[in-house]
Amino acid sequence: MAEGDFRPIEADRTGDGLEALAVSLNATAARLDRTIRTLTEERNLSSAILGSMVEGVAVVNSSERLLFANTGFAEILGLDVPPQSGSALVEVVRQTELLEAVRAVVKGEPRVETEIVTGTLRQHFFAVTVASVRAADTLGAVIVLHDITELRKLERVRRDFVANVSHEFKNAAHSHSGLWRKRFSAGRIDDPQNRLRFLEIILEHSRRLARLTDDLLKLSKMDADKLELEIRRLSVAQFVESCIETTQRTAAEKDLRVSVNLQQPLPDIAADRRRLAEVLQNLLDNAMQYTPAGGQIMVGASANGAEVTITVSDTGIGIPQADQSRIFERFYRVDVARSREVGGTGLGSPSPSILSKLTAAGFG
Repeated sequence: MAEGDFRPIEADRTGDGLEALAVSLNATAARLDRTIRTLTEERNLSSAILGSMVEGVAVVNSSERLLFANTGFAEILGLDVPPQSGSALVEVVRQTELLEAVRAVVKGEPRVETEIVTGTLRQHFFAVTVASVRAADTLGAVIVLHDITELRKLERVRRDFVANVSHEFKNAAHSHSGLWRKRFSAGRIDDPQNRLRFLEIILEHSRRLARLTDDLLKLSKMDADKLELEIRRLSVAQFVESCIETTQRTAAEKDLRVSVNLQQPLPDIAADRRRLAEVLQNLLDNAMQYTPAGGQIMVGASANGAEVTITVSDTGIGIPQADQSRIFERFYRVDVARSREVGGTGLGSPSPSILSKLTAAGFG
């Protein structure tokens, strides 16, 4: 039994004390076997639960050595495999905030909460909870890492939204009031030479306010799942050509060359023409805004089975690698000063020189 063998002991049925001892030992062995099986099942269940958690979980003892770490903990810290039991925490963890939280709990704090950031180009944010726990009759700590990257991203979007919308409304409002103030104070209310120029400026700012309001209404409908789509049969070649016609005049004024390369044949697709045109026009507008004079804008379309891919690329200024993961983030703009100069809210395609795929089901 000491070696884990709980099979019953065969004893002669002589009715003496040795038989009674054998019966007692067999009963004890059966109880031990059931208890160990129960503990093993509970341990396996706990290991399975902790191992399947997306949150990182680890347990350290008072000497700051790991007693347990699940796969999520290793993935968050960028480790190939979970660290071995007995590894020093300082050899595994490089985040100072996490190490300080563990040390505070080991010294007697019942619970410490903090945040850590991993990655450089693509940062991930994690909420850290370190709580005291008894491990092997000594005070240890259990660590839980919870991914809050999306929450931080939403907070950043909200801040960008407030800043951008406030800036757009403030500029337009100040321009209106400033122009009228200048005209009245300078006595130029009836000056025919300046009247037309003032009205054109006011009209442009009014259009900016209208575009901003329209963008916000669209965003509200999308968030409320009330943006209705009118799906109809659509010829890709005709659709692209119509968008190019709208762009050609502006491109010519900016000395930009627009080229089109459409694979033949292209199947018809099922799409909302107006919404799809907004997407493609946003890409073309960004390409024109961020491509210097003399540059080129390339529009292409190709078919892969029942899917059609439309691409827009240009010879513009491009975007830094650090910002590429945020190109489809609402209200985000790489060059804020330049973006505000050309206008817009960031609700369209927010960055220049990007390659976008628009796929739709074909008609066969």
